[in-house]
Amino acid sequence: MSSVKLVNITKSFDEKIVLEDINIDIKNGELVSLLGVSGCGKSTTLQLIAGLINPDSGDIIFNDKSVLNTPTGKRDAVIVFQDYLLFPHMSVYENIEFGLKMKNINKKIRKDKVKELIKLVKLNGYE
Repeated sequence: MSSVKLVNITKSFDEKIVLEDINIDIKNGELVSLLGVSGCGKSTTLQLIAGLINPDSGDIIFNDKSVLNTPTGKRDAVIVFQDYLLFPHMSVYENIEFGLKMKNINKKIRKDKVKELIKLVKLNGYE
C-alpha cells in the first residue's frame, strides 16, 4: 500500500473546470470512497491518480514523492472502470485477481487477497 496525496489539483476540459484546488490525503492502509453526483469529478480524480490524465496544476504524491513525471505503468496504481470495461471473458474472481497477477504476486497471496476483497465488498457467491 501507499499513501496518496493530492495537493491543490485543478483539472479542466475544454474550458470547463472539473476539479479546482482539490486536496486529499489518504494514509497508507486507509480505505476511501469517492461519492457524488454524475459529473462531479470522481472518475477524473481516479484517472489523475492512475496517471491516465495529467492535472492542469497541483501535485500528486505517493509515499511523499511526486509522481507527476512517473509513467502510468510505473505508478503502482490501478483503476477499475465501470462494469462495461471489465474483462467479459473473466469471472469476478479473475477480474479482481488480474492486477495482482500482472505484478507477479505469488498465487497463494493472490488467492487470499481476492477472497479478502470479495468478502469486503460482499460479493461472496459471485466469484
